[in-house]
Amino acid sequence: MMKKPVISLCMIVKNEADCLPRCLNSVKEIADEIIIVDTGSTDKTVQIAKNLGAQVIMVPWKGDFSYARNAGLNRAKGTWVLFLDADEELDQGDAVQLKTCAEHLEFEAFFLQIHNHSGETLDSITATVNPIIRMFRNRPEYRFQGYIHEQIVSSILERQPEAALHISSVKIHHYGYAGTVVAAKDKIQRNLQLLKKALRDSPDDPFHHYNIGVEYMRMNDWHAALKHHQKSLSLAPPETSYIHLLYKYIARSHFHLGNDAEAIETCDQGISLFSDYTDLYHLKGTVLLTSNRKQEAKEMFLVALQKGTAPLLYHTDAGNGTYLSAFALGQICEEMGDGRSAIHWYAEAIQFQPRWTAPLLRLIRVMKCANREHELAELLIERFLPLWKDTILLVVNALVEENCFFAASAVEGSLLKHGISAAEKDNIADGTSGMLPVIETDFTIKNALINGNTGEAFQILQPWLSKHTSSSDAPVQEAYRKSRILLSLADTHLHDMTLTSSQFFIYQRARYTLPSPHFEF
Repeated sequence: MMKKPVISLCMIVKNEADCLPRCLNSVKEIADEIIIVDTGSTDKTVQIAKNLGAQVIMVPWKGDFSYARNAGLNRAKGTWVLFLDADEELDQGDAVQLKTCAEHLEFEAFFLQIHNHSGETLDSITATVNPIIRMFRNRPEYRFQGYIHEQIVSSILERQPEAALHISSVKIHHYGYAGTVVAAKDKIQRNLQLLKKALRDSPDDPFHHYNIGVEYMRMNDWHAALKHHQKSLSLAPPETSYIHLLYKYIARSHFHLGNDAEAIETCDQGISLFSDYTDLYHLKGTVLLTSNRKQEAKEMFLVALQKGTAPLLYHTDAGNGTYLSAFALGQICEEMGDGRSAIHWYAEAIQFQPRWTAPLLRLIRVMKCANREHELAELLIERFLPLWKDTILLVVNALVEENCFFAASAVEGSLLKHGISAAEKDNIADGTSGMLPVIETDFTIKNALINGNTGEAFQILQPWLSKHTSSSDAPVQEAYRKSRILLSLADTHLHDMTLTSSQFFIYQRARYTLPSPHFEF
């Protein structure tokens, strides 16, 4: 006798040949059956799905996501239904945990943590994290509702008002709102049309107002977003799961519209109801900072760091309470002239998120401007080198861009000495060949600048410059050439001054504000 499936994966797709294999391969160890509803693919989606073991059902698209999803539910035989989109994948470290969840029949559904990425790969930085019900008991009375942003929870609670819903830490990675994906599929316009239709049918539905407000936010139409989110807040019952998010979005819209007082007031209202929601403290700090209320902003970011990442039941912007809050503190301390504290907070931000380059670039610049390059090399080697092993060339490159040649040489040398294979050594040697000017070259450049020979200085820099800029883009090259000369000139003056010199602070501030290089890990 064939064993009954435990987990049935149900999906709806159309022209998803590029991303479907990644999705299905991520669940092959936990999905006992795969049911895919295809709404009209013209690429190889259907063939790929069948090759990966899926049952494929052809259903014409009727402008109704619930209709399509329910067509898949009608075929599911598992105890549980897991639903994903083709541009998602299960985190491989959470497969066992998801199977364990399926053993707990005392629950009717599980919230999974949807990590919405800013890029199109797993190693791109997460933009937001949203807890959403994605696995639920397979019962004939549970069916999706809504043309778009279709929901299953309302169907569950209508039948079982006391149903136990569990918030898990299982992660699903979502790439569908990366910029190129949205542009290719024109998702925002599609969503708007469906949501407007839903609002015509149910003008007082708070969830529709919430969702259409989100789409207007994506379009930077903050007036429309504010209108719909305020309407949603006025209509939604107090126990609604996204109330906390409405306060954040209303405050954010006010902020973008220049209504700082209203934004702060909305944050305070939200905090009074959701005192553990980190995002509201971070957002309030951001508004205060742009209002030049630095000390108050600093206090808010410190509270956000103390709170840490928001609890699993909240939608959160990744970095609130961790690297974004630490970076903001670094910026405030830097602007207030407290370089030592700025260095501390930038280092904390790097520790929280090693793949985010902004705090690294500010850390390098602040320490360089304080004539602490030797300490910078020690800090990077002792604290962060293991975190950057696969991206060390970019770190070295960033140091070179800031004229930190000693630190760049030290970091490169330390990596070559410890814990890498011969092949990795060759790769680093190839990648840095001709990139690191020797210390003597640095002095030669500075000597040329001191004597007013900017042409000679540029000629010395040219071999490195030609390796890292496009020769076909003359305006970019000219701007880059000037920024390199300005950096070297500023460093020359700073190097020759004592920290107590009356002019040191002036040159230091000028050095802070010179153009920074742009890097992405």
